[in-house]
Amino acid sequence: MKKKLFTLLLTTAMASSLLAGCGGNQTKTDEPAASPSTAPSASAEAEKDTSSLAGTTISVYTHGGNRVLGEEKKDDAGNTYRDESTAILKHLAEKFTQETGINVELNVITNESEIEPLFKVEDDSVDVFTAPNWSLEQWAAYTEPYCTVEEAAELYGDYAYAMPNDEKNIFSIMPGKAYNQAVVYNEEVLKSVGYDAIPATQAEFEEMCEKIRAAGITPISIHRVENWPLATLNDFAAYVSGVPNAFESMLKSDTPFSETEPVGKTIKMYTEWKAKGFFEPEVYTDFGVAMDSVAYGKAAMMLFGSWVVPQIQGRVPAGTDPSIIKFAPAPDFGSGRYVLAAPADNWAISKFSKNKEAARAFIEYVSEDAQFIADSGYIANKKGVTPVVPELYSIIDQMVESGEAIAMMQPAQTQNTINNQNVLTEANLWADYKYAGLLFDALDVTKPDDWTAYNKQVEAQNKAYVEYRDELGVSWQE
Repeated sequence: MKKKLFTLLLTTAMASSLLAGCGGNQTKTDEPAASPSTAPSASAEAEKDTSSLAGTTISVYTHGGNRVLGEEKKDDAGNTYRDESTAILKHLAEKFTQETGINVELNVITNESEIEPLFKVEDDSVDVFTAPNWSLEQWAAYTEPYCTVEEAAELYGDYAYAMPNDEKNIFSIMPGKAYNQAVVYNEEVLKSVGYDAIPATQAEFEEMCEKIRAAGITPISIHRVENWPLATLNDFAAYVSGVPNAFESMLKSDTPFSETEPVGKTIKMYTEWKAKGFFEPEVYTDFGVAMDSVAYGKAAMMLFGSWVVPQIQGRVPAGTDPSIIKFAPAPDFGSGRYVLAAPADNWAISKFSKNKEAARAFIEYVSEDAQFIADSGYIANKKGVTPVVPELYSIIDQMVESGEAIAMMQPAQTQNTINNQNVLTEANLWADYKYAGLLFDALDVTKPDDWTAYNKQVEAQNKAYVEYRDELGVSWQE
């Protein structure tokens, strides 16, 4: 009787609590879990009483175009097409509309910078958006606080602390969890040069890359036509040093870009791989072509997060088992073999939206669809939602379980994170990841033994970093 009374009170009060609370359906943990292969049931959504929102239209902006348009694939003639059956966000939105009466307009953008001008003029045309690479300052300026950190921790555990937050409020809820920034590889390519798995040590890994290159295959596809792929080195610096917050610890050093420091050492490692010919020699026209290179065995690997795995699997040639695309921890770079554990899939409500209740209802619906989250390459992480664990995590799960690899929790954004970004911004090194791109490009591949220009760039960036760190008056905070 007590539970029935609570459910009744929750139903009548939900219209206001949707705006105040983090997770909507708090009673779900006391009831049998929904089938992991289905979206949230209509009865579960009914508890949120979205009936008053029927007829509302919300506009969702996302950079995940494949989830709206479908994965890019090639037919037998080599022509590229979109597989609409894989347009999982479109299908989820349609089900959401059928169950709630709330209409969803999906808009695909290339990156978050395309919608920032709208927010700067307080345009209300955006209700929900995904933006993975924003600074905390941007989140605070453009986003409706989703809930408190404590409320998020109740539903998502320690992963909540790594979501965008100002230590009080969560700005973007991340309903999935993932092992991030590891090695995505084509198993058939590795086997063709005598390997069954990613080697355990850096020396062995580089030896494998040499054999792959000697076979006429690109060892690592990086898509260097843009700088953003180099951002993975922020997390690889944690693997190199064994310290989760290696990137923001730049604040501790007067020589953060030197090879004696985690970030400098990692950029130097990437650049050495460039000198050795481990990255593609040609320029890929877009990221899709880069993914195709791994799917078709023209390249062996990519160094990215789990999000890229299902996309490459969807691009393998017709008749090829998609499971040849595997995901495994990076090798031990000298401090241990790590893999980053992190919350995944940002969903936020625009501060300027006029449909915040409907926007929140949609995000909660997403958070409770374990199959959608799994199809996106993540593991549902909300309390009370039975997760569907994608096969892509099997290797990492087994290695973490056996102790062969160590799960390293992604650190939360702190004042150190903000201060480090501010220093890099003032030094004109933050935008477009110039702190990495300028160094990576300083080495001329036609002169792989000449590091003169690279070393000069290291000196210049070290000098600029210290100058603006001191000018801003910031330092590392314990």
